[in-house]
Amino acid sequence: MSYLVEVEHRFRAVQGLPSPVRAREGLPLLASGEGVEVVVTAGVAFEDEQLTERGWFFDTDAAALTLREHCADLAARPWTELFTFRPTFELVARHLYAALAPELPQLAFVQIRDTAFGVTTRYRSGELGR
Repeated sequence: MSYLVEVEHRFRAVQGLPSPVRAREGLPLLASGEGVEVVVTAGVAFEDEQLTERGWFFDTDAAALTLREHCADLAARPWTELFTFRPTFELVARHLYAALAPELPQLAFVQIRDTAFGVTTRYRSGELGR
C-alpha cells in the first residue's frame, strides 16, 4: 500500500506578470501590490513498510514549517523581483520543487493553485502520467 501526504500553505502573492486573460476579458488589471490568493502544496509519497513504530513516515509539522519558510519570499515581494526567470506558475513550481526536495525526502510533487481562477499547476520529477 502507498501513501501520499500533502502539506499546504496559503498566502497572497503578487506574480508581477501581465494577465492576458484579464486583458482579453476586459477585466481591470490588478492594482500595484494587489495579489491573488495562492495555495502551495507539497506532496510526499511513501510505502507502508516505511512507517515508523509511531505510525508515520515524516513529521508533517516540520514539513509545514519548511514549506512556509520557502514561501515567505513569495508572499513578501512580487515574483518578478525574486527570480531571474519569468515567474510563471510552471517555473516557480519547478523552482520550489528543487528547493524543497533536499529537505523533504521522497517529495512527489509541488503544486501552486490560483484560487481566483481555479487553476492548479503541479510539478513532479520523472515521467508524466505516472
